[in-house]
Amino acid sequence: MIEYSGLLSLILTIIIGIGFGVLLQKGRFCFTSALRDYVAFKDTRVLYGLLIGIITMMLGTSIAYSLGVSNSHFWIPNYGLSNIIGGFVFGIGMVYGGGCASGTLYRAGEGYLHYWLLLISACAGYVIFASLFSIFFFPYFFTPLQIFEGFSLIESLGQTSVLVPILIILSCVLYLKKKQQLGLITNISKFNISSISINNLQSAWDAKIVGFGMGIFATLWFIVWGTLSVTGPQARWVGLTYSNIIGMEALQENIYWNNVVFSGGNFSISLDMIMLLFLIFGSFISAYFSGDFKIRMIKKNRVQNAIIGGMLMGFGSRMAPGCNISNTFSGLAFLSVSGFVTSLGLVLGVYIATHWMFRKVGCAI
Repeated sequence: MIEYSGLLSLILTIIIGIGFGVLLQKGRFCFTSALRDYVAFKDTRVLYGLLIGIITMMLGTSIAYSLGVSNSHFWIPNYGLSNIIGGFVFGIGMVYGGGCASGTLYRAGEGYLHYWLLLISACAGYVIFASLFSIFFFPYFFTPLQIFEGFSLIESLGQTSVLVPILIILSCVLYLKKKQQLGLITNISKFNISSISINNLQSAWDAKIVGFGMGIFATLWFIVWGTLSVTGPQARWVGLTYSNIIGMEALQENIYWNNVVFSGGNFSISLDMIMLLFLIFGSFISAYFSGDFKIRMIKKNRVQNAIIGGMLMGFGSRMAPGCNISNTFSGLAFLSVSGFVTSLGLVLGVYIATHWMFRKVGCAI
């Protein structure tokens, strides 16, 4: 059964999914490269795009909320030390595996078998986590560690929330102008519109433009459905698939599948699950017409990276809970405390894993 509120929502879901796939693929837009490349080489190409995307979504969602979008569209979970631990594990998995939750999907659409294995390994992590949830994670991890009530400044301020992203944007503009005057940076605030060219489909798009587009699409998703997520709908796909193997009754008897992944035992296909499929399809279409699509075999020395990295990502996203999209992208855009705390753990994981992976050559930071 497909659950959606009207044909328009379904059409918008397909458009947004394809749009995300195209933007991610054309911008080579991955949270792992954004954070890892900055730590290793001080490369800010994707990082600035990521920050622009977060600020764009912050402005968009605050405007939408002030115009009447329900506060139920905000995902503001309780938080605690569990978020830092889960984010840390996820960050380690991102770097070791070579891709974040969204980056894995767009690269899978490009034909990389490494990222299909990374995705499958993450899905296996969901299944193992669900089997251990009632035995270990719920009583000994979440209950003692996730003790603070969730809070979002954007959601709490209501109609005046739009002032927050405006102040942040003005502060960033003033900061960048000051840096330019001192000669520390040049042309950082300019968008390379010419990178989007029909006559040169094989060229990569400016990550800043891609970040802006991501923020727009994420805002549209907020209006149609709610908080943008990747690993959440992935886990639901895994649950439905898993039910065909072990039976629906086994899933209904499992606390994590029945009460957390499928809230209240609503075992149905949701809009965000459909969106993920079209994200991969959008990446495939973009890669195909860009000449980037090719079935690429896995390097033997990278198989363990895909398996272990994927498992860590799957576990970490359930431990936090949430991935880089729901916590770092959407969470920071909402000015959610749980998003900040989880992102802190994620950045720490990326920092340590990057230093370990680049230990022979060193890191810039």
